[in-house]
Amino acid sequence: MKKIGLIILIISCTNSITFCQDSTSYILSGTVVNGGNNISLVGANLLSSRRIGTKTDKIGNFNITVFPNDTLKISFIGFKSIKYIAPQKKNGKYLIKFKMYKDSISLAEVEIFPWPTYKEFKKAFLAMNKEKERIKMKGINIYVDKSKTAPKPSIMNPASFIYDKLFDKQAKMRRRIARRRKIIKESKSSEN
Repeated sequence: MKKIGLIILIISCTNSITFCQDSTSYILSGTVVNGGNNISLVGANLLSSRRIGTKTDKIGNFNITVFPNDTLKISFIGFKSIKYIAPQKKNGKYLIKFKMYKDSISLAEVEIFPWPTYKEFKKAFLAMNKEKERIKMKGINIYVDKSKTAPKPSIMNPASFIYDKLFDKQAKMRRRIARRRKIIKESKSSEN
């Protein structure tokens, strides 16, 4: 019996404390503007320390419920964030205007090189073993340029000639450009 009475007493005290806290809240209203040119910022975020949040509307106005001494954080992309402590106020509305200033960081041009100098790059490139770097896959024959190892025949090799004419990237590009020119030429002649 004593336990039930104690539980009822705790619940009633908690409700009265919560009611007292809710009665001290008030509405903070205002605008968020760019401090440089006084233009309103649409979509600026406002978040209180009690995790109550809102955004500014299409003309930069906002309404948020706050409690005295709550910390309000105002943020917007590209601008420095502002922290504001809500003043002691009993009830009603409180009007304020927040000015935010640009937070810009400019970086110089950055170039990334794996080697400190061109000479070191050239040395590393020439020392590279191309045979070890080759990708080997089952069932796929990779075209190998054996011109360094074997002497060049005096007669043209038909297999390399066919490969160069059909599968070479530059040959493919030349054929593609020729087809496009032909299509453009045909479309111009049909227009006339």
